[in-house]
Amino acid sequence: MRLTPALLGPAVLSLAAIAAAQAPRHRQPTPPPAPPAQQQGLSGLEDTVNQLQDTPAAEAPAAAPAPAQAAPARPARPRTIVPLSQQAEEEHAAFARAVQRGRLLGAIAQAGQIGTQDMLAHVSNPDEAGITGWIAVPEANAVTVIFYGPGANGGPPVSVYRVSIVGGRVTGRQTFLTGTRPPLGPHEARMAAARAATDALDHHPCGGDEFNVFVVPPAAPDAPIDVYQLSPQTARGSFPLGGHFKSTIAPDGHVVSSSALAGTCGTLAAPAAAAGQEPRPLSVTDADDPLPTELHVFLSIWSRHPLVVAAGEPRRMFAVTGEGIAPVRQ
Repeated sequence: MRLTPALLGPAVLSLAAIAAAQAPRHRQPTPPPAPPAQQQGLSGLEDTVNQLQDTPAAEAPAAAPAPAQAAPARPARPRTIVPLSQQAEEEHAAFARAVQRGRLLGAIAQAGQIGTQDMLAHVSNPDEAGITGWIAVPEANAVTVIFYGPGANGGPPVSVYRVSIVGGRVTGRQTFLTGTRPPLGPHEARMAAARAATDALDHHPCGGDEFNVFVVPPAAPDAPIDVYQLSPQTARGSFPLGGHFKSTIAPDGHVVSSSALAGTCGTLAAPAAAAGQEPRPLSVTDADDPLPTELHVFLSIWSRHPLVVAAGEPRRMFAVTGEGIAPVRQ
């Protein structure tokens, strides 16, 4: 994925609802991306598509200069020819999967941000408290963010701080700084183990010292777990395009697969919209993927801007927001 100059001119989500539809080793937890904001106006998918189709400038953006730092390259994907009707159905299904997962990542980011802020307000020294990671677990209409530490004698991780979030607000918390700390349940322990499994992978973020690590709750007790390692934001209004990885962890704890979500490091500049103005669509070229992915949906939510993604070969244009993905006629 390569950044290009802006071509023209994020929704508050429920983790519990999204997770139900399908479903960190750092010393002191690194705050995840800022909570997504409600997309309005041009951020709506239909409005974005209409503007792009009515604007002559809606052409495939030129490639940006090669970035100074390179993330691991991905192998070329084999190309097959399929009937147009089948291709349309497959694209529609791919869009739905990407949007669902991108929105879920946005919801995890929001829950992690709110939970981290609450934890830091009540735990003066997370390192001394023994916190080594966090996970976000949907429970009914709430999300519980659990900050955990290592268990005694090789036992399961234990809870250090738990915060319940409903509708973007903290509704309760439990602190276990002294005395006996309750062990994580089997489901929670699996998520923590999946996160720990990615620590040993030879992955490096583009900027920043540590990843934001998002563990996706498994769809079933014996289902594999996806773990996303995303490069952190290091400057206001600037979002990393590379240094993002997805790994799948088997129920027995071994890494089934791991791949980079973007081929190169780069930066997406997303200036804040002026008062009374809508956020302008930002252009991204993805040289590796034939269609927009969950990363593009998440980047739109994270940056609070619609994206215009040029992907595939021959190059095609897509409008991407937290609401959905749609092709743009040229």
